Amino acid sequence: TPVFAEKISVEKASWPMIAIKLAMAFLTGLLFNVMPCVLPVIPLVITKLIKQAQEKRGRSIGLGFTFCLGILIFFACIAIANIVLKVGFGSALQWGDYLRYPVFIKSMSVLMIALGLFMFGVFQIAVPSSVASKTGSGEGYGGALGMGVLAALLSTPCSFGILAAVFAWAQTQSLFISTAVMLVMGIGMATPYAVLILIPKLLSSLPKPGDWMEKVKQAMGFVLLIIAVKLLKALSSEALISTLNFSVILAFGLWMWGSWVTFNTAKNRKYAIRIFAVVLIAVAGWFCFLEDKDLVNWQSYNSGTIANAVEKEQPVLIKFDAKWCVTCAVVDRKVFKVQEVADLIEAKNVLAIKGDTTTKDLPATADLWNIYKQTGVPVTVILLPGKEPINLAGLIDKKAVIKVLNSIE
Repeated sequence: TPVFAEKISVEKASWPMIAIKLAMAFLTGLLFNVMPCVLPVIPLVITKLIKQAQEKRGRSIGLGFTFCLGILIFFACIAIANIVLKVGFGSALQWGDYLRYPVFIKSMSVLMIALGLFMFGVFQIAVPSSVASKTGSGEGYGGALGMGVLAALLSTPCSFGILAAVFAWAQTQSLFISTAVMLVMGIGMATPYAVLILIPKLLSSLPKPGDWMEKVKQAMGFVLLIIAVKLLKALSSEALISTLNFSVILAFGLWMWGSWVTFNTAKNRKYAIRIFAVVLIAVAGWFCFLEDKDLVNWQSYNSGTIANAVEKEQPVLIKFDAKWCVTCAVVDRKVFKVQEVADLIEAKNVLAIKGDTTTKDLPATADLWNIYKQTGVPVTVILLPGKEPINLAGLIDKKAVIKVLNSIE
C-alpha cells in the first residue's frame, strides 16, 4: 500500500538513526542482566546447563542456545503485544492519554509501590527449584527453553520501568522499528549467556553476589516510590487518600504473604494465610478503585451565601468535616453518597454546603464554634425556615437525615 511504501522509504533513508536505536536496545538488553533480580541466577543457570550436557561440548552449546531462544521468545511476545495494539486496535499507546484517567494513575501508582516493597524484601518472588537448583525438573531442551523464558520474566520486577518506557516508545514507531527494537533487546539480554556457554571459564569473572547487590536493589525501591509519588500528585484529594489507604493495606497483605510463611510452614496454614492476604487486598482494592462520585451538588462554605439562603427561606444543609476525619468519610459514604438522600436534597431545593474544617484558618472552622456552637466533626447542621438549627453530630445514619428532609414542606 502507499502508506506501507512511505514507511519503508522513510526507514531506508534513516538507517544511521535506526542503527543507533538498535544499539541502544542491545545495551538495554545487556543492562537487564545486571539487575539484582537476574545476576545471581546467571551462574546457576549456566552451571546447570553444562552439567545437563554431561560434559559433552555439542550438547552444552545446544542447551545454551536453546536457553537463549527462550529469552528471545519472551521479548517476541512483547513485540507481538505491541503489534496487536497498533494493528488490531488501530491506535498507539500514549501514556499522556491514559494518565488522564484516575483509575490508570491509581493502578500504576499501586504497582510501583508493590514493586518497591519487593525491592525492600517485604515479599519475594521465589525462583523455582528447576532454575535455582543444580538438579530437579527443567531437564533437556524443553527445560532449557522454559528456563530462558523464566529468566527473562524474572528480570521484570527490577526492569519494569525500563520495559514500560520502551513499550510506550515503541507504540509511536513503525512496526518494523518497534519489532526490531524488542527483539534486539532480547538478543542483548541473551548475549552474555551465549558467551558464557561458549567460554565457561568466564563464569569466575562475574561479580559475586553480596551485600552490595541488596543495597542496589533497595535503592531501586526508593526510585520506584518516587515515581509513585509523582503519579499520585495528579489525583484529587479524595482519590489520593483512598489510594494511600489501599497502599497501606496492600503493604500489610504482601508482608503477610512474605513474612508469615516460611518453607517449614504447614501447607494448610500456608494456604490459609495467603488466601486471607489475597482476600484482604482484593476487598481493599475494590473500595479503592470503586467510582466514588459525589451525588450531591456541594457548594463551598461561605457565610454570605448561607445568610442569603436563610433570608430567602431556602433550607440549608451544612456538612462540617475534615480531611483527617475518618468518621467523616464513613458518614459521607453511608449518608450523602446514597441516591435517596441526594434525590431528597435536590427535590426539596436544599442548599448543600460542605464546611471544610481541616485547618484552623478556614472560615468553616471558626463558624463551627462561634455560630453553630459545635466543637468537633463530623456534624451536619440543617437550617429550616422558622425553626431552630438541627444538629446531627457523630456517626449518624441516613434515616436521621431523610427524616429531617421529609419534614420540609
